[in-house]
Amino acid sequence: MHVTLLGTMGWMPSDRRETTSFLWHDERSLFILDAGTGLRRLLEAPQAALLEGHDEVHLFLTHYHLDHVCGLAYLPGVLPGRRLVIHAAAESVTGVDPERAVGGLLRKPYNPRDWEELEDIRVEALAAGSNVVAGHIVGVRAQQHSDVSVAYRFDDELVLATDTRADLGTAEFAAGAHVLLHEAWYNGADPLTEASPPELRPGYAAHSEAAAVARIAADADVGRLVLMHLNPLHDDAYHQRLAAAARAGFARTELHPDGAVLDTSAAL
Repeated sequence: MHVTLLGTMGWMPSDRRETTSFLWHDERSLFILDAGTGLRRLLEAPQAALLEGHDEVHLFLTHYHLDHVCGLAYLPGVLPGRRLVIHAAAESVTGVDPERAVGGLLRKPYNPRDWEELEDIRVEALAAGSNVVAGHIVGVRAQQHSDVSVAYRFDDELVLATDTRADLGTAEFAAGAHVLLHEAWYNGADPLTEASPPELRPGYAAHSEAAAVARIAADADVGRLVLMHLNPLHDDAYHQRLAAAARAGFARTELHPDGAVLDTSAAL
């Protein structure tokens, strides 16, 4: 299995990075993780070729903030002629009914057609704990965000934890995973962090700091930590310093551009 980084930015896309979306795939399975603007990269080579041979696609939503679901509007163009199953945590986990939430996003006047008119798309709710999807074990865990988000674990290969405070429970959830995709919104040691607009600073409490993320990765003993959901208010130089701060606490920390492809099948 491989993971392709379609979008690694949070909140707003830049000219270099789209908002959050990933593709976990092999010849048999194709899982899309979140539907940010990065979903559009599936129209581009070489990512478009990854769709070939897949009649059914599974899309997993961590939560319903617009930077993670705006790509739902792209689905007719990105996945024409394919069956799509949208997976989201059950209402018992988030307090939100997933079919009602998705149907609320895909309806007029926000979408050209209403949810009921869209063919070959269905929503499936996932319970907290272990679920089986297309032959894979998918773990679901509630996270601490401004609205409830969830982390996903796909077999022992990949864990996605984004839009969350740094949470020690993530270490147990991710224990032994080959790859941990974890958000890193800010670097507490960087002077530019303090220069962020004051009205946005309270929102940092709903996101993760780089050194804290590294401690989670170390406690979980993951094979590699890949930083994502980066802060668009800062530039590449800031993001590189953020990665260096995380690397000081967990040597196997990585920062990649959109389009990078990582092998998740074997731990380092």
